[in-house]
Amino acid sequence: MDTKRLALAFGLTIIIFVGWNYVSQKMGWVQQEELPARNATLGGPAEKSPIENVAPDAGQTSASFASDFAPETLKAGAEAGEGRLVQVETPLYKAVFQSGGGVLRHFSLKGYRVGVEEDSPLVDMISEQAAAQAPFGLILDGLATWSGLKWRFEGEDLSLWDADEGTLRFYTEVNGIGITRELTFSGKSYVVGERLLLSSAQQRSVNVAFTFGATSLSTDRRTSIFATLRHAVFGGPEPQPEESQYNPTRVAWFEKNSFHDENSTSTLAKGLLVQSDVSWMGVMNNYFMGAVSMGDEAAGAKGRIINGVFHVLVGKTGVALEAGGSTELRSVYFVGPKEKDQLEATPNNLQKSLDYGFFSVIARPLVHLLSFFYGFTNNYGLAIILLTIMIKALFWPLSQKSYRSMNQLKQLQPMLTKIREKHKNDKDAMNREVMQLYKTYKVNPAGGCLPIVVQIPVFFGLYQALLNAIELRHAPFISNLPFTNLPWLADLASPDPYLITPLIMGGSMFLQQRLSPSSADPTQAKIMMFMPLIFTLLFLGFPSGLVVYWLVNNVISIGQQWWQLRQS
Repeated sequence: MDTKRLALAFGLTIIIFVGWNYVSQKMGWVQQEELPARNATLGGPAEKSPIENVAPDAGQTSASFASDFAPETLKAGAEAGEGRLVQVETPLYKAVFQSGGGVLRHFSLKGYRVGVEEDSPLVDMISEQAAAQAPFGLILDGLATWSGLKWRFEGEDLSLWDADEGTLRFYTEVNGIGITRELTFSGKSYVVGERLLLSSAQQRSVNVAFTFGATSLSTDRRTSIFATLRHAVFGGPEPQPEESQYNPTRVAWFEKNSFHDENSTSTLAKGLLVQSDVSWMGVMNNYFMGAVSMGDEAAGAKGRIINGVFHVLVGKTGVALEAGGSTELRSVYFVGPKEKDQLEATPNNLQKSLDYGFFSVIARPLVHLLSFFYGFTNNYGLAIILLTIMIKALFWPLSQKSYRSMNQLKQLQPMLTKIREKHKNDKDAMNREVMQLYKTYKVNPAGGCLPIVVQIPVFFGLYQALLNAIELRHAPFISNLPFTNLPWLADLASPDPYLITPLIMGGSMFLQQRLSPSSADPTQAKIMMFMPLIFTLLFLGFPSGLVVYWLVNNVISIGQQWWQLRQS
């Protein structure tokens, strides 16, 4: 196998892999699987009045269950204003609820800010648009309970420390059905537990359908480097901050021991319905999540984009409520950062939201190693450098064998060129003489391939690890340009604002290419000549943590190649 061809294939694979992610996220294509075959479009409003519906068996979808996303239901969230604001403060967050229905208005994370500046506001998981759609809102048989009902609130503002727990209670009644919501908070967790108690004063038994809701989190929005460059060159309106193509908001869920996610705007505009066996469903990006589950019970779930806001509901149908009796239901909410320890302490496999794609088996240990090195350096940029050195050290013997083989091929290039010119019209004869030449000089043309083949999955695993590790969000490497106050690599999860590292990386690729034997195939040689330029353009918008890895990897490879050349 020709090493140059394999290197070219590797480069093209990276371009296709990253390009596909970019295009599919921009166009809203399905990433996980074709969903419409097993998911139905959510329908119109319920045909029966609230509380009087008789729902079908569990696992099926009632009219009210399908209508919970109807505009008639969700627009009521904007009208919720009964009662007063109730505040819950812990060492991790500050949350604000509406006493009329227990809906969430704000959820500010104390450990995370919108920008890298010290005075940047805290990340509020609930945007103004999302608050209008009643996160934590309870829908009972198509009735938006947070609007139009008189609620009684029991409790006071909560101020909790690490070991503390506290509860808020909300009570209302509709058509003889008493509804009690108990929300329980912990000072050391982003989990909010709910105990829902339904009690009946009616003279007959009914089956009811209910859903618990969570809406879109506030997302990181940055001005794209490409938009900034376009504005600088061509002028026009000032570019506006937008969601990063490397950090898209999406609906995610865990169903039948399998993780799924969906960010297709066309699919979610119609509505996504998973009818049963859902452990949890939420709205997430690479770093944050708002999710809801039915405790230990499997349930149905729905996801939809409404007025630009991602919205999910999880619930059940056919819940029996006997005449004069009561029933208790439980749900679990998670609102916060996707920190590994926090997610693992949350029930229902919520840690599966830390998904690294096809190369998870490689990406997960690399994230652990990053954290390990950070413990020594207290700087994730240095941790990335140490991780890169460790990976290069592991592959050093293979790389040495590769460079040795490449140098042997370089020495044979004049003879290979003569053979190709001599037999340019007879490929069979040319191949026979080339193979004889390799045999005579004991050169293995595939000797340089193995290190490249082995490192392909490592690169993609590290790509996913660095892209999804919340540890790198706003993690600084070199906070300011040397001898200036200009912020530089102050956030390893965002691109280099001055494009310095991508340009140096492109230069390192060019130098590395010059040290490698040139291809005798003119077409292949021309394509390889453009690879540094293509990679530089591709890496301009990459998170700077990835660029640092690739740059350090190139620098070590250049040193290794130079040393090998000195030895030959």
